[in-house]
Amino acid sequence: MGKVVFENVGKTYDNGFNAVKDINIEMFDKKFTVIVGPSGCGKTTTLRMIAGLEEVTAGKIYIDDKVVNNISPKDRNIAMVFQNYALYPHMTVYENMAFGLKLRKYPKQQIVDRVKSAAEILGITYLLDKKPKTLSGGQRQRVAVGRAIVRKPNVFLFDEPLSNLDAKLRVQMRTEIQKLHNKLKTTMIYVTHDQMEAMTMGDQIVIMNDGEIVQVADPITMYNNPKNKFVADFIGSPSMNFMNGRIIKKGTDLFFVNDGGVQLQLFKHHMDKLESYIDKEIIFGFRPEHVDDKIFVPDAKVNTIMKATVDVIEPMGSEIYIYFKTKSNSFIGKLNPKVQLKLGDIVEIVIDMEMVHFFDKETEETIV
Repeated sequence: MGKVVFENVGKTYDNGFNAVKDINIEMFDKKFTVIVGPSGCGKTTTLRMIAGLEEVTAGKIYIDDKVVNNISPKDRNIAMVFQNYALYPHMTVYENMAFGLKLRKYPKQQIVDRVKSAAEILGITYLLDKKPKTLSGGQRQRVAVGRAIVRKPNVFLFDEPLSNLDAKLRVQMRTEIQKLHNKLKTTMIYVTHDQMEAMTMGDQIVIMNDGEIVQVADPITMYNNPKNKFVADFIGSPSMNFMNGRIIKKGTDLFFVNDGGVQLQLFKHHMDKLESYIDKEIIFGFRPEHVDDKIFVPDAKVNTIMKATVDVIEPMGSEIYIYFKTKSNSFIGKLNPKVQLKLGDIVEIVIDMEMVHFFDKETEETIV
């Protein structure tokens, strides 16, 4: 068992800084939970409170239905993998992995068996006699993970473990950690500022901002149904496009319009929620992947199209990022790489109105 529960948990430092504010959440047993958010949002503090490395100043933390606020880190049956690996440079890989077990006075043969088993799982058996200084970043990270595995903890904690690796190795290690979770079937709680890591790794994503939990959901729900503009902006790469404007009614139909000449007809399933916003300011959102050149959508309805000028072109191989300008806005689209556009072209851009989002101008909460 490895369920972790926060009950009205807060953390305030001696200088009065309120790093974590009254959070409530259940991180499920054997699931992979990712805590994600911008720098300074409180995610690492939250992880360190689970580990017992930060004191809880309000509320209770439960691990397996047991309050652990006053239990020392070594007695919580957790293992933590740090950003900087924290390996002992004078010890071999084997000695680094075995060190925690020796401190706990495990029998020698049990230590040997556990270290060898963890090394086989991670594919680092051939490194056991080497010192950390001779290893690559990815190898060091595997050793740090192996040191955690030998403990056989109820909960694994990861504090931005891939941030020191290059892009290619991050993708590789991301996959390895997912495989490890599938193999070990243990609760894993992973902190990152990288929304791509969160979306690809997590069973459950926890988005934090300014010390508070903003939304908790699985990746697909988080992407399709963001709670507010902050989540919509944070999840997805490139980020969601936003336009300020208002809702107007023409006959029985509703339209989003703005001062730049944009006029987009809303789908029927949007209308019920937006009736109360007629003639009011709102924020209109659409993702770069829900944009296309009219040349690829010849049957597009005229009220899903807006004219824009090509401002920047970024070829990405399998797709092309194009930054557009209208009279009052700029936005980005992820288009088919076969599109033939050049800087300064004026094009007709089709918005997939089935997939758009609307946010209250004052609260920035999702309307539809």
